[in-house]
Amino acid sequence: MTHVHAFLAVDRLLQDLTKCKEPFGGKVILPGGDFRQVLPVILRRSRTLTVASSLKKKHALWLKFHKLYLTKNMCALESERDFGAWLLDIGEKKSGSTIQLPLQCYPSIQDPIHQLYSDIDFSSVTPQELKDRAVLTVNNE
Repeated sequence: MTHVHAFLAVDRLLQDLTKCKEPFGGKVILPGGDFRQVLPVILRRSRTLTVASSLKKKHALWLKFHKLYLTKNMCALESERDFGAWLLDIGEKKSGSTIQLPLQCYPSIQDPIHQLYSDIDFSSVTPQELKDRAVLTVNNE
């Protein structure tokens, strides 16, 4: 989630400190991550600016990296492998123009408030009863 300017600043700093004009002053830099999941956070900006601030987006420094690719999903359970492959196909635009989510993505109860709090009597609820329940949402403002 690092902005390209941070990589450029570290590159220049290491070149100055080592007096070496190779990328990052000849030092090994090992960034990691999935660029589909960890775009830089640019507050109150468009998708275009967010993507453009990524190191991978047509930047000369990116061309100097030696890239290694992980090919086996070590996090997914065996029963989740098909779903993981389906997500990758969507990310690589191999799934076609229409995307149909699997049924397991749709909860049986559509109301999130009812899902979280249907067993609570709000006339006598205590903060302790609510402390482990939350609704998390994305706010891109």
